[in-house]
Amino acid sequence: MKDRVERFDHNSLGCIRVGEKEYFFKVKDISLTGFLAELDDNFFLKSNAECDAELAGPACDIKFHIFSPDISGVAKLVQVEPVRERLLMALQFSVINFDAGFNVFKRRLPRKEMPVNGCLFWQKQRYDFQSEDVSLNGLSVKMASLCSVAGGELIGIELPSLSISGSARVKWLMPEVSKLGLEYSRLIYNRKPNKQ
Repeated sequence: MKDRVERFDHNSLGCIRVGEKEYFFKVKDISLTGFLAELDDNFFLKSNAECDAELAGPACDIKFHIFSPDISGVAKLVQVEPVRERLLMALQFSVINFDAGFNVFKRRLPRKEMPVNGCLFWQKQRYDFQSEDVSLNGLSVKMASLCSVAGGELIGIELPSLSISGSARVKWLMPEVSKLGLEYSRLIYNRKPNKQ
């Protein structure tokens, strides 16, 4: 597994919340583990030092909301860099919540072939799988053994190589070839921040 997870170019808007303040940004690119944000033109923090003072420095927790696809959560600030009079921020996800409206965008989100070993938990049983492709809202998996989970059920998932755990909903089934389509519901990242 590569250290750097495949990134998707994206042109969405979002905001981060620090105390009572909201700062708006453009998403430059996004992956399953984090995103690169370009702060809005009228953002008044023009240097790393000013940004560190306002945002409590690297590794601080920042609440974020990306408008399309509709996801929110908490991310850790990894790096801040001024580029051509703009401030770029690299953030690494800590927790993501996928709102109900997120599935509206599922057909517009690109998928990448990415073999990642993981497991799902259903009815107090563990089932191992390998992903076949991954997108920003879910993944399709090939099960190692028979699992009789039904469509629409909420299950637990773990992706140890990405230090991710959480929950997902079964969106489609191909039991004849032991394949499932999963859509994330909530993801939790259990690792220290590092450079994207």
